[in-house]
Amino acid sequence: MRLLFYTGGATGSGHIVKGLSVANAMRRSALEHEFQLLSVETPFAGLARRQGVDVRTIPAEDEDALGPGRWRESQLYKAIIEYNPDILVVDLFWFALDSFICELPCRKAILIRQVDPRFFRFRVKDRELAFRPEDYDLVAAVEPGFELPFPSERLEPLVMRNRDEILDADAARSDLGIEAGERACFFGFNGNAWEGAEVWKSFDYLEAEGWKVVRSDNRSGGLFPAIDWYNAFDMVVCGAGYNAFWEARYFGKEAFFAPFPRNFEDQYHRVRVNSDYVPKENGADALVKRLIG
Repeated sequence: MRLLFYTGGATGSGHIVKGLSVANAMRRSALEHEFQLLSVETPFAGLARRQGVDVRTIPAEDEDALGPGRWRESQLYKAIIEYNPDILVVDLFWFALDSFICELPCRKAILIRQVDPRFFRFRVKDRELAFRPEDYDLVAAVEPGFELPFPSERLEPLVMRNRDEILDADAARSDLGIEAGERACFFGFNGNAWEGAEVWKSFDYLEAEGWKVVRSDNRSGGLFPAIDWYNAFDMVVCGAGYNAFWEARYFGKEAFFAPFPRNFEDQYHRVRVNSDYVPKENGADALVKRLIG
């Protein structure tokens, strides 16, 4: 079976991480398969290669390239056809495929996190776009605390690792040079480049109080995936994007979340509504079972 995961997101590392969550769940399934992550060009694509995942990048294309009468020559359409997947999983960005989704012979699934309903209907310069859930074999809402304006199946949030796949506390602390009894904090921001520096202004006191702070930004390498070392940390300070938030909740970490404005996504709402929610399972495993069952 050939599975293609497509994402059009490029603001932070989260969209690549979501694809890696699905790749890891496919590996855990023990199903004989091929997997490719297809992404618009982003500085975070190398994260997939570091995990041994096949990733292909294409230029971001506008409505002229992807619109009616032109989509057959688009880089996106050509990349999908060349890979010839049995299953296409779309990460949120439905509008890039709007003109040709019905032409694709494979099964299709779309993953939708918390998003403003306006995301599903808007106007481009020559036409109005409206999401058609019937174009997909599976429409999955992949976090709690929000409703979609059309029928969907609810899955738990997707996480890159399961709880038994990360380093234990001793190994993680040793690997990071954290001494016994030393209080340790992970400080990680992978959204817009300036966000970590802005939040650090409110947390730089930690080092003065004797905390060992491990700061990470995947633009410049950093810990990846940071959750592999989570057992080393007494506290996590991170953004409130989908992956950072749900990793901390899934692994039960004491965490301080810093929400930032995003187009169509309300990170403040995520923190306000879901800070006490603990996922019952890894939604990536549930997704794969649903796709191959």
